[in-house]
Amino acid sequence: MPEQPSTAPLVRRFVGAAVDAADPAAISDLYAQLAARPLPDHAVLVAWIRDWDEVTALADEVYNAAYITMSCNTADPAAEAHYLRVLEELLPVLERNNFQLQRKLLDAPALAELDAVQYGTFLREVRARVALFREANVPLQTAVQKMEQEYDKITGSQMVDFQGEQRTMQQMAVFLEENERTLREAAWRARDAVRAADEATLDDLYDRMLPVRRQIARNAGYANYRDYTFADKLRFDYTPADCLAFHAAIERHVVPVVTEFNARRRRLLGYDRIRPWDTQVDPAGRPPLRPFGEVADLIAGCRRIFTQLDPELSGFYNAMVDGQLLDLGSRPGKAPGGYMTSLRERRVPFIFMNAVGLKRDVDTLLHEGGHAFHYFLAREQPLQAYHHAGHEFSEVASMSMELLARPYLGAFYTPEQLAGLRDDQIRESLSFLPFMAMIDAFQHWVYTTEQPDAAARRAYWAALEARFRPDVDWRGLAGTRDSGWQYPHIFTVPFYYVEYGIAQLAALRIWLNSLTDERGAVQAYKQALALGGSRPLPELFQAAGAEFGLHDRIVGEIVAGAVGQIASV
Repeated sequence: MPEQPSTAPLVRRFVGAAVDAADPAAISDLYAQLAARPLPDHAVLVAWIRDWDEVTALADEVYNAAYITMSCNTADPAAEAHYLRVLEELLPVLERNNFQLQRKLLDAPALAELDAVQYGTFLREVRARVALFREANVPLQTAVQKMEQEYDKITGSQMVDFQGEQRTMQQMAVFLEENERTLREAAWRARDAVRAADEATLDDLYDRMLPVRRQIARNAGYANYRDYTFADKLRFDYTPADCLAFHAAIERHVVPVVTEFNARRRRLLGYDRIRPWDTQVDPAGRPPLRPFGEVADLIAGCRRIFTQLDPELSGFYNAMVDGQLLDLGSRPGKAPGGYMTSLRERRVPFIFMNAVGLKRDVDTLLHEGGHAFHYFLAREQPLQAYHHAGHEFSEVASMSMELLARPYLGAFYTPEQLAGLRDDQIRESLSFLPFMAMIDAFQHWVYTTEQPDAAARRAYWAALEARFRPDVDWRGLAGTRDSGWQYPHIFTVPFYYVEYGIAQLAALRIWLNSLTDERGAVQAYKQALALGGSRPLPELFQAAGAEFGLHDRIVGEIVAGAVGQIASV
């Protein structure tokens, strides 16, 4: 059995053991102590940063724990009330006081004496945060976060009455893999009817979000929310123009490849057109993959994969299982989607998802497992601020894990199933990129357009469908097609989607590296993850054996390399 990592919690050096980090008054007092402390020399400054780091970590755990509890049961009034209290009472304290301490740090006499390698990335981010902070934005950000929680509550309550049973939206996905086309269509339409019933409500919610987000940008001196968000997300290494070029590169190099994939799908299925309910079924007519029955089987199968892949990663996974740090099954009232978050005082990650027995669920646990391994490896960085990297590299950790696990997927599938599955996995990785470009392009448009009302949003999304997914037949379903922009990330984490595309390219490169040197690729992956957020993005990508960039050359080279590994045509 691989040795499990230490589960020792954060040692409180500055914050007393009896201090409740969920108490805004207690946290305010800690910040006041830090604000009053003189910083005469290098040694005192380093100790002060460590103490500040500790307060931030404790408060961060309070927020993440409240979010976990709320998303695990969006119908629980007590969980919702606690989460809203954290948003309304604790987070504003953190916003205001962190700004004061960031300014204090930048004014410290010994600032220039801090080690450039150890503190360089941290200080770059602090300077950006100071430049961006506006007191007037604190209540506006709280208001937006409350609206984001509304989205989770609306979508988490969606249930479909199908074949005499009430099912979650995630559970309905099972039927979209069935070989019987009439069953797939009936399931798709039943799910779509539930989604459509909330369409106007979500339109109204988004209409309320947009002006608040725009005001936040104006308050900070930005012409639009897109440019503000690039600064807020600390995107030092690429620009909006780079993203638009990325979309064009995907249109040039990926859309034709995916069009060929869909042509193959049509031929094998014997259809003239691919309808929306035809995109998940196995085109060769093989039975739907049902890799596990119960959540316990999912946990056990991934344990076998990680054990074969790497002893250290296996130890991390076993620690999560033993520590009950997984909530994997779908159920009524649970928020949709999946995520990994960290509990920074306990120094452990937590994985949330909605498993219903599909291949996608295996992929999701592998994906979130990569995020969890990233936290385990990076938590040894001396600065808490480095325990997480930017989203672009964080997604490299997760997407690479889906691909590095390929040799060991026999934990869930038979040899006969694996033959087609491995090719399909590469097809899915590439097919994702046009959709990613649609989500990102939509947001570039919506936040740089003066009046993107509901009708304009639908029209723009329809144009994106024609540009990036031209071969799906939406005849008679234009309303559903055009409301496809009502996607979780667009509501709850605006502009967090291009990271997946950047990371998917790097993950494919790491996987291609592993085909000639698996041990070396896994070791480079782990070493890069252990850097956490301590280096700029290009250095993190390079450490993992990939190249950072959104450029035409990188897209073309990696897509060609991946397509070259597909055995069946």
